[in-house]
Amino acid sequence: MKQEYKEAFTEVNEIIKMMPDELVNKIPSKFREMIEDERDKEYNPNIQEPLEKCKLKNETIIILGLIYRDFLCSQDEKRRLQERDARELQEVQKAIEDEIRQKYNPDDLFKKKNENNKEHQNFEETAITVIQKEKWYKKIFNIIKGLFNKK
Repeated sequence: MKQEYKEAFTEVNEIIKMMPDELVNKIPSKFREMIEDERDKEYNPNIQEPLEKCKLKNETIIILGLIYRDFLCSQDEKRRLQERDARELQEVQKAIEDEIRQKYNPDDLFKKKNENNKEHQNFEETAITVIQKEKWYKKIFNIIKGLFNKK
C-alpha cells in the first residue's frame, strides 16, 4: 500500500481515538481493525482539536468522509449524500466524455485528413515540375551531329 494511505490511516486512527465512545461504537470493529493494521506505526501526526485547524492529508479527509457517510450519519442524510455523490460522479463523467469527444471528434479527424491531403497534393504539383536534363548519350550525339553540320 502507498505510504500516503498508510499515513492517512494513522491520522484517521488518531481522530477515532479522540471521538466519543458512542460514535466509535457505530464504526464496525473490523473496519477499525483494518485501519489499525494498515496504519504507519512510525508516523506521528500532530492532531489536536479543533480538527479544522489541523493540516490533514487529502486522503485522511476522504476516509473520514466515507466513515461519516457509511457509519455515522442518519439514513436520510446518507441517502442525500449518496445522491449528491452520484450527481457529482455523473458531472465528472460527462466532463471527461466531452473532453474526449473534443479531442477525438470524428468530424475533426476527417477535416484534418482532408487538409493533409490538400497539402500532399500541393507538394505533388511542385514535385511534378522537375526540369529534365539532357541524357549523356544525347549530348554526345548532339556534339557529333554539330561537327558534321559545321562543314
